[in-house]
Amino acid sequence: MKLGSINRKIIVAFLLAFAIITSITTPINGGDFDVYLDAAKKLSNQSNIYTPPFIKGLQYYYSTFFAWVLIPFHNYVILTEILWSLLSFALLYRTFKLVTGYFETEILSKKEYNFWVFLITFFSFQFILYNVAMIQITFFLLWAIFESLNQISKGKFILGGSILGLAINIKLMPILLLPYLFYRGYLKALSVTILTIVLLLFIPAISLGWDFNAFLLSEWWTIINPSNKEHLFETEIGTHSIVAMLPVYLTQTIGEMDYQRNILNLNSHVVEIIINITRIFLLTISLFFFKSLPFRKEENSLKSLWEISYFVLLIPLLLPHQQKYAFILAVPMITYLLYFFILTYKHRKTIGYKIALYTFMVCLLFFSPIYGSDIIGAFLFKYTQHFRFLSFATILLIPISIFCSPKKLRQINQEKASR
Repeated sequence: MKLGSINRKIIVAFLLAFAIITSITTPINGGDFDVYLDAAKKLSNQSNIYTPPFIKGLQYYYSTFFAWVLIPFHNYVILTEILWSLLSFALLYRTFKLVTGYFETEILSKKEYNFWVFLITFFSFQFILYNVAMIQITFFLLWAIFESLNQISKGKFILGGSILGLAINIKLMPILLLPYLFYRGYLKALSVTILTIVLLLFIPAISLGWDFNAFLLSEWWTIINPSNKEHLFETEIGTHSIVAMLPVYLTQTIGEMDYQRNILNLNSHVVEIIINITRIFLLTISLFFFKSLPFRKEENSLKSLWEISYFVLLIPLLLPHQQKYAFILAVPMITYLLYFFILTYKHRKTIGYKIALYTFMVCLLFFSPIYGSDIIGAFLFKYTQHFRFLSFATILLIPISIFCSPKKLRQINQEKASR
């Protein structure tokens, strides 16, 4: 047996053991899934799942359908959370295979490929641990995005649209993929996605009754309405996104640390306008990634991954209430950029290239396991969150990814081949 084969089996065995042990031990301390199951318990008693009391004092923000589906499991909290954690690891692995399937890995040497996979794992690790510890559903959302687009690209628009519609209904975050489907002309898949979202809103009425289900939908809209003030200004430590970043620099806010953050002192209405303009601007930047007229399918798989990753990257930036665990959604773009720089770092020495590379390396500090209170210390970690460093690092990935386009990668590879 070859040494490489043995090493691979050891790594697989270690990862499986890690997934199983973590899935068994994490539910003991509980996590966000406690909130979901508590909502299911309340729903089984015909109680309002969107008003207090809440377990651990945490508001339930997800759909009625999600709580309704979980009703049979609410009496088996530990077992359900163990099974969910195991499923999450399986979905994470499937997502890794889907994302890396967009790349021409055969042009990487074995050493380069192993280094690439190691870096992907390294810069995902803190977010994986955080999601596992919180027993979150972000792995499911990430899988749903790439699985749905994989099925849609194969012409299975009913299956793909249904998966994406399910994910959006449960947690609205993947809704930013709808503009992508529209622009790329996947209109059948878009229709199925919207239809699925709507159907899942009303399916719980089968057992809850039409009036109570309608009441819950109204209550859900009340707490997720984007015009709510709490969705426009997030000043506490632990939240990230432009909703958490821009207000603390544009107007005076009260934070958990005494250090002043605001550069300007605009009134709240002006800040709200700036936030919404920024959202529109970041969505408009997607045209730099499409680089084609609407309703044309992209044939190049690497370019597809590049543009899809941009929309996924926007999710934790544009939507409110984004915690650290949501930034695993930046990993697909980081995966692309790592691939780009591994293939080009020996062959491109322009000033622009060096700026992009060094800026990327600085950004990666905030995606690495180093960025945690156990390593950099509680004060420094809290300080960087106070000033929203993770949000800045994520935003900087946008100009870097525009510079590191698939077209530029092809040009560099052509230059290499001509030498």
